[in-house]
Amino acid sequence: MKHSLLPALLLGLMTSVSGQEFRATISGHVLDASGSAVPGARVEARHVANNELSTATSDSSGVYTLPFLRPGQYRLTTTASGFKTSNRENVTLEVGRTVGIDIALEVGQLTESVTVSAETGVLETQTASRIGVVNTTQVAELPLNARNPFMLGSMMSGVTFRGAAIWQRPFDNGAIAEWSVNGGRQSNNEFLMDGAPNNAQMGSNNIAYVPIVDAVQEFSVQQNSYDAQYGKTGGGVFNVVLKSGSNDFHVTGWEFARRKWLDANTYQNNSVNAPRPGHKLDQYGFQLSGPVLVPKILTKESKVRLFYLGSFENYRELWPQFLRNSFPEQEMRNGDFSKLRNAAQQPVIIYDPNTTNFAANGDPIRTPFPGNVIPANRIHPVARAVTQFMPAPKDITPGVRYSTQNLLNPEYPAQDKFYNLILKFDWNFGDNHRAFFRHASNDRTEDRCVNGICSGPGMDGQQPFQRINDAYVLDWVTTISPTTILNLRASHNRFIEKGFGRDNAGFDLTTLGLSPTLLRQLPGPVYFGRWNFYDAPTGTNNLYSPLGRSQSNNYTNSYNLTGNLTKIAGAHAMKMGIDVRRNHFLQQNTGDILQFNSRPNFTQRLWNQAEPDSGDSYASFLLGGIEGSSNYPVFPFFRQWYVAPYFQDDWKVSKRVTMNIGLRW
Repeated sequence: MKHSLLPALLLGLMTSVSGQEFRATISGHVLDASGSAVPGARVEARHVANNELSTATSDSSGVYTLPFLRPGQYRLTTTASGFKTSNRENVTLEVGRTVGIDIALEVGQLTESVTVSAETGVLETQTASRIGVVNTTQVAELPLNARNPFMLGSMMSGVTFRGAAIWQRPFDNGAIAEWSVNGGRQSNNEFLMDGAPNNAQMGSNNIAYVPIVDAVQEFSVQQNSYDAQYGKTGGGVFNVVLKSGSNDFHVTGWEFARRKWLDANTYQNNSVNAPRPGHKLDQYGFQLSGPVLVPKILTKESKVRLFYLGSFENYRELWPQFLRNSFPEQEMRNGDFSKLRNAAQQPVIIYDPNTTNFAANGDPIRTPFPGNVIPANRIHPVARAVTQFMPAPKDITPGVRYSTQNLLNPEYPAQDKFYNLILKFDWNFGDNHRAFFRHASNDRTEDRCVNGICSGPGMDGQQPFQRINDAYVLDWVTTISPTTILNLRASHNRFIEKGFGRDNAGFDLTTLGLSPTLLRQLPGPVYFGRWNFYDAPTGTNNLYSPLGRSQSNNYTNSYNLTGNLTKIAGAHAMKMGIDVRRNHFLQQNTGDILQFNSRPNFTQRLWNQAEPDSGDSYASFLLGGIEGSSNYPVFPFFRQWYVAPYFQDDWKVSKRVTMNIGLRW
């Protein structure tokens, strides 16, 4: 594995906005009425919802910095000897913001106070970074297709969704990652949740976990001007911050439903007087949050506080799927092709490949089967065995080739099932230690039928198809001294994508008449196999519905450990840390380990070109005229280390100029 040294010297008129740090920072000056610095002032920021307290002391230049503040509403209190106490209410901090608040003190006694209670917007005057934020109220009230919070990115200027418009559900993990930021390439973005990596390695780049909307506090997209804490992206940073429990108990429940009689019909259906298609969707859940109270141990007045949040959502969707399949008619399964006609209603002649000869000019000569019937003793026993798994046709579609589109199911109920769970605990160990643990899990199962065989061996499609995700984060912030803060974070994300091929797995292929010696040479697990019936000597278009399909199992495991030490030294806010990641990607997509293809040219008059009035792939199949192949799965296993140490100094040169100097490897 090659390493390249990619140092970045970021020098500009801006302050820090941590790419991976979801918490906010307040920084500014404490001044007197004349605008002179007030050193030694104590500045307190108290989180209104859970009384979480952070403190700082202004230096000789009046500079103070309060990092690692959880997004939310704060009360800012400033005290200094010889000055009135300053109280500023309703200070709202958004995800990842670094805001500048200068505090002006009035001469007086500490027992006197000046309170500003009106809610005012906090300007981000100290950074050139461009961040779009959707706050709690907007997350709750804005309409979202399928309740996927990542689609809030469409609100940001310079951010464009490039995925398919119909795949925006919370389990469409690949499609919803297709974002272009400032015209950059899609799928090159970093996705974070509570500051921890939330990417999966499937495809080019997937979102591993999509949270429940009601559990989201804020959503942001950072587009440029990253500091040294940030890396591992060629686009933007999409950060979702989840809610936490607070001093009060909260219970929420919801249900979003769709039904056929509530849906509008499509323009196409209305134009031909077709009825509305059937549709049933339910998306419901509940959320609980509040403090954990234990008499005499954990109370609302104790220094040690524990808060919880639990959120659960269930998604069930059922919609009709028009299945239009083709299977040989009953007499054809016995070798009788006397009724066979092509789409032009011309007879299709079945030629005996054993009668092949050549004319004087070199053209092949074959003799048709008498009456277009293959003798019973010429039908291959494996073909007879496989045919038993084909469903009996029951429909007739005019204007098409005989024995095609003869098994119709206009309202087969395809369905998606998806559950989502979040558990989060926040601990406050006094004013100097804070931690949270979060587990998030979801599971999507898609059940649908492809070839009309909806259960049992021979079913097509990797059904059921599943996407499973489990994500864990443990984060700790400790104040070592009034000017030194340490943050440690560990996370693990596991994303699984698999197609079972449920009823094909473990099938005993010897019951079809295949040789055990052959089967022992197969490179992967035993299953029903893949049986194709192509419509031409070349190409991969099936004339009759194929049977069977392989399995796939793909796994991504991502591990992350981040350490950040912040040191406030006068006008310098220095940060040093390391971002360590370990990614594992195992792709067990077996492909078609055992595949058999039959083509019409084995029973055509001429075998080297398509002939619409002779030959049939199923007739070739009955005679044993097939080609076979076996994919040898390598099961690629990718492992990647990502190690990025960094150092950064945010230097307040003056009240109006802040320099950000950073180095990252």
